[in-house]
Amino acid sequence: MTVGRHTGSPVPPDAEDMMLLGGGRLPAGNVRPLLELLTMYAGSGFDPAEWSAAEQALQDTDDATGSWYTHPILGGVARLVVVMARASDGDVLMRVWGDERAGLSERIDTLFDVGSMFRMSPT
Repeated sequence: MTVGRHTGSPVPPDAEDMMLLGGGRLPAGNVRPLLELLTMYAGSGFDPAEWSAAEQALQDTDDATGSWYTHPILGGVARLVVVMARASDGDVLMRVWGDERAGLSERIDTLFDVGSMFRMSPT
């Protein structure tokens, strides 16, 4: 299980070797399905305990006060860092950072397009 941390910024502390691959505003119910897809894109399996940790940490975030949660996803294909915070309207703001050489930016961008417009749910 990967361990995240709280930060004061939507930019991960080690962002100098990463670029912003995508992001946006999602209904809170779409956060888990999006994280599951991101772990698949990175080449790792999704651990339900990892979701529990991320869900709990997300409760202590607030974009208005600058409290963000940084969640690393380490996989065989790519290393991604998801930075997220709750918005005052109940949505979640997310940004995904990583190495563009993995070729994931268009896929991640599409995930956010779908996730912001439709309810996502795992099968």
